[in-house]
Amino acid sequence: LKEESVSEDGTRKYLFDVEGGGAVECVYIPEPKRATLCISSQVGCLVNCRFCFTAKQGFQRNLSRAEIIGQVWSVVHRRLPKEAVPISNIVFMGMGEPLMKYEAVRSATWILLDDKAYGYSKRRVTLSTSGVVPILNQWMEECDAALAISLHATDNSLRDHLVPINRKYPLAQLLASCRYYNRKYKRAVVIEYVMLDGVNDSVEQARALVSL
Repeated sequence: LKEESVSEDGTRKYLFDVEGGGAVECVYIPEPKRATLCISSQVGCLVNCRFCFTAKQGFQRNLSRAEIIGQVWSVVHRRLPKEAVPISNIVFMGMGEPLMKYEAVRSATWILLDDKAYGYSKRRVTLSTSGVVPILNQWMEECDAALAISLHATDNSLRDHLVPINRKYPLAQLLASCRYYNRKYKRAVVIEYVMLDGVNDSVEQARALVSL
């Protein structure tokens, strides 16, 4: 552990050194009756979303399965005080695009879900992706964890700018995958939408989001 900071509401941010000289963040977010651990899958990120600070750091490398699970192990077994709310949810929403390192993330997810390992419910482990559609489609066939989409725009023109991977996998393809997930698992897809003043926060865009 390189650094740990604690906010007034009990949120804990951990900065872990990793081999090769990089570092990744992991965040414990408590609520009255549950707590979420946000974990990373890459040192930096390749997707380069315009509003994301991780993108400004560039990309160094993918994390291994051991380094992904190591974040969970370190917080659960060594870093949380005894009086802290136990971790009930794990989210791949830290540094990196999880589907860019598919094999390690898939394997780590299986460990988190396995009753002989961490035993989390498939509804309580969430993968967040900006929309690497072919790998997302493969993931849906092999893993039934929860899904979140980092959307942030309601049309291709704006999303091309904010989330550049949209140029390769535009909204129609991404939403088709979301609908397939919904049909396959009878489960909602979480939509993530960062509000950017004067960029994607108009009433018209809100209505377009509802339509999508």
